[in-house]
Amino acid sequence: MLVGEAGGGADPAQGGAAPVQDGAAQGGAAPAQGGAAPAQGGAAAQDSAAAPSFLCDAMLGGLSRWLRGAGYDAMFEHGIDDGDLVRLAQQTGRVLLSSDAGVFERRSLRTAAVRGLYVPRGLRPTEQAGFVLRELGLPVRDPRCMACGGALAAAPKDSVRDAVPAVVADRHDEFWRCDRCGKVLWKGSHWDGIVAGVSAAAGVAAATEAPAPPAGGRKPPP
Repeated sequence: MLVGEAGGGADPAQGGAAPVQDGAAQGGAAPAQGGAAPAQGGAAAQDSAAAPSFLCDAMLGGLSRWLRGAGYDAMFEHGIDDGDLVRLAQQTGRVLLSSDAGVFERRSLRTAAVRGLYVPRGLRPTEQAGFVLRELGLPVRDPRCMACGGALAAAPKDSVRDAVPAVVADRHDEFWRCDRCGKVLWKGSHWDGIVAGVSAAAGVAAATEAPAPPAGGRKPPP
């Protein structure tokens, strides 16, 4: 249940899986870093106003990446203090995701000034992503940038030739650019593994029950 929102705060019903990117090149003429990209038009083509954005605590960096892969803008700041985390969620309107039950004792979450969801400990990042999608009733959408969560838009091949290695330009015809960090993305060698990860998250989201954490895992706050 989403803390700080009456009735659990569910969004639209779940949908099918969509792949994400496994490599990128910085926008402009910077060298590339690998090779992969999103599917079918990118998140920029969708109605992003209907999708929630997330803020992950210091334990959930992997979750933030898989939420981006599932099509949601997820922010992560390593080592952020709990107080700063809650204040940032309130300032930005993002849904706070945490595996620290103590965070949900803070006044701003109890009074619904900040919306939040407890993520059970001990789950793999793809399972965490599936748990969030399932709990909030969210579909898997076209992916966003795995590095920053920005929306992706199709980029003509000629417009990115200076931003990717020549061999990549020769082998690929479809490219996307992040509207936030400017990275150029394409479908590269790790594509199948990333598709499998997002599919695994979608499978958890479609399950009738949440994945069980290992023995001794923390239970969510009431």
